[in-house]
Amino acid sequence: MQEEAKPKEDIKIKMTHLKDHVSDYVNTYVKVAKSKAVRGASNATAAIVIGVTAFFFAFFFLFFISFGLGWWLGNVFDNRAAGFLAVAGFFLLLCAILFALRKKLIVPMIRNMLISKIYE
Repeated sequence: MQEEAKPKEDIKIKMTHLKDHVSDYVNTYVKVAKSKAVRGASNATAAIVIGVTAFFFAFFFLFFISFGLGWWLGNVFDNRAAGFLAVAGFFLLLCAILFALRKKLIVPMIRNMLISKIYE
């Protein structure tokens, strides 16, 4: 009779250990998933902050370069308004090109950068 009780107790102990191990595995998996999500979010946030800062400096760089180029072209054309109009025309052409390429070039590039930063 005791021989029959012992295998049942062994199975019961083994099941308790298995339950504990599965519980530990699930808890560890959840912690790893949370840490990966936090790392991905922090990488994406850092990339966005760097991108915004770079955009800010690039904007002012282009602003002053464009202003100087407009002034210089105004001296070349002997008409300051024509110089600034030429620079405005260049930027209008650049905007038209970027608008035309937005679905093939711009959107996939931004999407791929964000995805790579999140899953990095």
